[in-house]
Amino acid sequence: MAAPELDERGRGLDRVVNFSDAVFAIAITLLVLNLKVPHLTGRNIDHRLLDALGHDAGLLAGFVISFFVIARYWMSHHRLSILLRRVDTPFIVLNLLFLAFIVFVPFPTEVIGVYGGTTTAAVFYAATMVPTGLLSWATWEYALRSGLDDGRAPAGTLRQARLRSGYLVTVFAISIPVAFADPAAAQVMWALLVLQNRFAIRFSGVAPPTPARRTRA
Repeated sequence: MAAPELDERGRGLDRVVNFSDAVFAIAITLLVLNLKVPHLTGRNIDHRLLDALGHDAGLLAGFVISFFVIARYWMSHHRLSILLRRVDTPFIVLNLLFLAFIVFVPFPTEVIGVYGGTTTAAVFYAATMVPTGLLSWATWEYALRSGLDDGRAPAGTLRQARLRSGYLVTVFAISIPVAFADPAAAQVMWALLVLQNRFAIRFSGVAPPTPARRTRA
């Protein structure tokens, strides 16, 4: 006889959300650990410090890109967690797979920071981001289609989530063949990620929320 499916409401849902937030926090913390303060002695420290910081420019750029990507994924995950009323085993498995890629991001970030001028580093970084985006989309798709939400999701919410994930996946996927021709050009493409939210709002058909007006007493 198959074991009955556990109904994960209340405390079970809270544990999933809290664990997810902790993994995101750890991933972002690991990003900054890649940055090391140069230790210099002797004369002409000012000039040498400037050179050392310039040498670490790739690590700083990798930090900025990865922080932005992880932050966008946390915001998406946060939006979903607000809508959830329960979770089930398939959702937990999908969420764990997604979090596994999130916490892995600092590794390709350091690789791209140190070897950013190489095709291998650019492809490795982008190839990590593609399944991360697909798993983010899969968690939304499964949660809303399986009725795990509380029904408060506005029309077009799932479409907007698809567009956000799809935009990010597309940018990184297209950058992979570009990286074989020019790794620097592939990394410049990643700057298009800042348009992700605008793209999702523009093509989802969901109007952005308008701030409430204060009424005078």
